Amino acid sequence: MTEPSDAPVVRVRPRTGLLWTAVLTLLLVTSPLYGALYWFAIPHGQLLPTLSGHIVIVLVGIAIGMRQLAVFAEVRGGLLRGNGIFSPLIEVEVSRIASVDLVATYVGLRPNPVQQLLVRDASGRRLFRMRGNFWPASDLVRLAAALPVPTTVTAEPIDVKDFFRRYPGSAYWFENRPAVTAVGIVLGLAAVAAVAAGAIALAGEPFAI
Repeated sequence: MTEPSDAPVVRVRPRTGLLWTAVLTLLLVTSPLYGALYWFAIPHGQLLPTLSGHIVIVLVGIAIGMRQLAVFAEVRGGLLRGNGIFSPLIEVEVSRIASVDLVATYVGLRPNPVQQLLVRDASGRRLFRMRGNFWPASDLVRLAAALPVPTTVTAEPIDVKDFFRRYPGSAYWFENRPAVTAVGIVLGLAAVAAVAAGAIALAGEPFAI
């Protein structure tokens, strides 16, 4: 079954609060950090490298923010299309869609469940997935309703791990993988240690453990 050529376009965007939360987090993290770095750098003639590093971080933040503004999902012209901040544009012909599921899941320590929109083909392979912690639940319902397959809604919320077991192949490569989480934590701690070591070096103090 294909979408009629005159079918209305349904287009949704991520939660608007996500961008402001990211901006606020960037300011809260970098302001005291670089305040301390400038305090050490200026008396030691290291203003330029410190400022350069600060500018790079700000530019990266702006680039991510601009990318966030370009994120969307839509049903248009017989296609289900969408992208993420770090993922390319995905296009799925609606004629390939065999099932559409809206599943409420408990993610992490969140007390309230978030919706998962999962679109699969006849073999059960994931074609498209949207997570409710990034998209308004009402928009997920609206997008699902625009697809040519009846939406199946779970009666009761389930844990996200059960979601991955119930719908094999629905997880992204970085989800449900403790090793990836551990590597991310280690890299974050290493970055903090590197910044601290840089601050000590700017102060002209020997670095020792």
